[in-house]
Amino acid sequence: MLGLTLRDEFKSKRLKGTAIELSNDSHTGATQIAAQAFLNITYPTHDLLKGIDAVGPGKGRPVVVIGERGLGKSHLMAALYHSVNDPDSTRSWLNSWSTTLGDPNLATIQLRDPMTVIGESLHRQRYKFLWDLLFDRHPHGIYIKGKWEGMGEAKTDIPSDQLIVEMLEKAPTMLLLDEFQTWFDGLTNTKQYPWKVWAFNFIQILSEVAKERPDLLVLVISVRNGSSDAYQQVHRVNPVAIDFQAGGNAERIQQDRRRMLLHRLFENRLQIPTATIAAGINTHVVQSFRLLDVPPAEQERKRNEFAESWPFAPHLLRLLEEQVLIATDAQETRDMIRILANLYKSRGESSPILTAADFRLDDDGSGIGALLDSVSNEHHRTLRAKAQQNIISVTEAIPRHAELLPHLQEVIGALWLRSIAVGNMAGAEPATLQVDITHSIAVDDNAFQAELSTIVENSFNIHQDGMRLVFREEENPRAKLMACARNDKLFTDGSDQAQLSKQIRYVIGGADEVAKQFRVIALPRSWQSDPWSKLEESERPDRWDDRLPVLVLPEEPENIGPSLGRWLKDHLQTRRNTVRFLLPVTGSSNAFQDRDLLILARAEMKAQEWSGQNPEYRKLHSEYQSALRDMLKKRFDRFAVLHRWNYADPSQCMFNVEVLKRQGSQIPDAIEETLINDLFVPEDFEDLALEAAAENTAVGKLLRELQEPRPAGLDCIPWLGETMMKERILRLCARGRIAINLRGMELLQAHPGEDGDLAWKRLRPKLAFTGRQLDEITLMLPSAAPSTGGSPASSQPVSAPQSGGLFPPAAPNPPTDSHVDPSPFGEGGTAPLGNIFGSPDASAERPRDAYSAPATSSLNLIGKLEGWGIGPATKVSDVVIRISAANGAQLKELLKKLPDGMTFEIRLEKEAE
Repeated sequence: MLGLTLRDEFKSKRLKGTAIELSNDSHTGATQIAAQAFLNITYPTHDLLKGIDAVGPGKGRPVVVIGERGLGKSHLMAALYHSVNDPDSTRSWLNSWSTTLGDPNLATIQLRDPMTVIGESLHRQRYKFLWDLLFDRHPHGIYIKGKWEGMGEAKTDIPSDQLIVEMLEKAPTMLLLDEFQTWFDGLTNTKQYPWKVWAFNFIQILSEVAKERPDLLVLVISVRNGSSDAYQQVHRVNPVAIDFQAGGNAERIQQDRRRMLLHRLFENRLQIPTATIAAGINTHVVQSFRLLDVPPAEQERKRNEFAESWPFAPHLLRLLEEQVLIATDAQETRDMIRILANLYKSRGESSPILTAADFRLDDDGSGIGALLDSVSNEHHRTLRAKAQQNIISVTEAIPRHAELLPHLQEVIGALWLRSIAVGNMAGAEPATLQVDITHSIAVDDNAFQAELSTIVENSFNIHQDGMRLVFREEENPRAKLMACARNDKLFTDGSDQAQLSKQIRYVIGGADEVAKQFRVIALPRSWQSDPWSKLEESERPDRWDDRLPVLVLPEEPENIGPSLGRWLKDHLQTRRNTVRFLLPVTGSSNAFQDRDLLILARAEMKAQEWSGQNPEYRKLHSEYQSALRDMLKKRFDRFAVLHRWNYADPSQCMFNVEVLKRQGSQIPDAIEETLINDLFVPEDFEDLALEAAAENTAVGKLLRELQEPRPAGLDCIPWLGETMMKERILRLCARGRIAINLRGMELLQAHPGEDGDLAWKRLRPKLAFTGRQLDEITLMLPSAAPSTGGSPASSQPVSAPQSGGLFPPAAPNPPTDSHVDPSPFGEGGTAPLGNIFGSPDASAERPRDAYSAPATSSLNLIGKLEGWGIGPATKVSDVVIRISAANGAQLKELLKKLPDGMTFEIRLEKEAE
């Protein structure tokens, strides 16, 4: 990347620690190496220059470095060590930076002459008391220690200020106490071991000596904060406080910090021309301004900020500094250096500018590992695992993910990093993510929105929080459901297609009143080659009942006539004329290949399956079910029924295709209305029925013929269902066009001069037979029917026979094609009898309809009464009940059951003994 070079310590596969130690046993500490080598990796920040100036000649105040772990306290103290121990190297370093930064003030900073410098990191607990450190490391320390210990009873608990001054007069000293607060807070403070009190008093002595005799002692200590007892005694003497705030100037703080980071990481960062950097990152900068709506007045300042932060984007550095690391126990600058070094090693050569999208979740070397080590937060590790699982979910759900989702890893990585921020800053808006993935080539807005939408829909831990997207540990029910629904591998068993068929059946025929009349069958995806094997047994043709079959096609066939004709020939052997084909909207794809429909069907099915886990899934089930049904209602707008049939050449078949103006469960009724009003030709049906009557054809046979296409290229008569077809046959009968022989028991036909509507009402209940019973009912022409068949009875009285018996004998050989058995009083039907024994009645002169039935059981006779319309209040007369044979007991039982309030006459023939 433009020849940028990492420092050697960051080039190895495993980074060395970036923590600064003043000294160590391997003699590689910051105060144990040459000043020039140390200052070479040091950037002159405002705080560092302030510290060097504070320990210069003539300065009389102790120096306190205040800051939490990792801010660079130890590095600053090491620089102060070298500024006093090796002022020549420090002078050269200041002059060099004065030239580089164009700041002559750096060259004017005064440096002390060389003096004894004692530096110690107290957290190593090498010394119990501070005076031990002085006595051990000062050139005259052994002498003063012996003098103090030899004072006998005059010896004090801690060395006096006089002893300290005497020692320093021999060799003026600079004392650097790193991690002073850590050491001080760990001291005991009991009556027996009052070590904290002693340390408190001794640091007061040192502070006062440093203030009063700056020529003898320069005191520098570091603490984590200014509220501890460790700092209070030094604070009393008004020390110089260095708190890494760059004088309170936020812009100066940010500039110092970033320059320090870049100088610490790279050997030659300042040697890269600004113009070259600007040209390399121009695409990213321009897209950033556009996507984030940066006002023109701010753009120049922002450009400079991008150039200052390169090779890292300023929004990445802010994210790490202000949101990610501040939310954890990370050690600020120290960990920031490790994270950025790893990121540059992994992605620096492939990206002109490094952003949050370069933190690849599949690559620990991209800075993720260093970040997680710094964070030490189990929540963020878990969130990373969730994000990785989401990547797997997306790749499994999208077969061509490499082509369709080119920025998958970058988007997920950026969103994960932005999701571990604190508070309401967690997550990112889509525009921010688009900026993150933009490097040398601009990303098309529409393509990115489509890609991001696909990623979100198939990731079940991404939540929508207002305008922001955010990763969370808990699953997003909607996202999980849709991620599952979009994963084709989970539905290889065809359960989604079965669910879609189920919903199609419900939408078209789900209503109870529809289901009673129509059988709605959603043909499968392979409807043209294998329509039945994947359907339930009850939906196959051999299991069809009398309901009208509505076959829902998943797609619009090419050349409807030939296609459906061939289909009928190959896949339906009977009842070909009964089928209604429901057609989808022109241009629609196969329903079982329509991804939108399949995904909704999957979502609806899985939401119902998971509804017991989370109430949210119940809501989603209703939502997706409603959306799916709404789409299915609008999908079908036409139907086709057979018009002309050609078995020998199905390509010559013709179908009537009619437009539907209704949707959903109203479709079946709309089909029937169209058939009845527009396609059914009553004259054709009448001609066919008359032909059948002329041949005395059974009603059952006629109905079966109507369920099949008419041969010889004749127009098919639409099948309206058994009930409707029987009704039309009865209407022809009521109009006197045909007669109907009811199984030899009754003949149905219109009376001469009878009104058609009245005849219809009279005849309508007669043809209540169904199934095989209709094969015993024949059609005939009215002229072929006996004159007694349902015609009005004669009004002339007929004389009763004189023979005895309970009932008059029946006429021999009654005709089998009449519904009225012969009367015992001759042909005609009605006798002037007032009771069952044949006595005359005045009402005989009134016209009456005559009915009779052959010998059968009493239960069947009761049924006949109901069939003749005789209810409890119906007046009947001339009732004759004939018993061909009985014994005395049966006759007696019969007489007991005759109703009270009536009189009866009996005639019978008794066999001779």
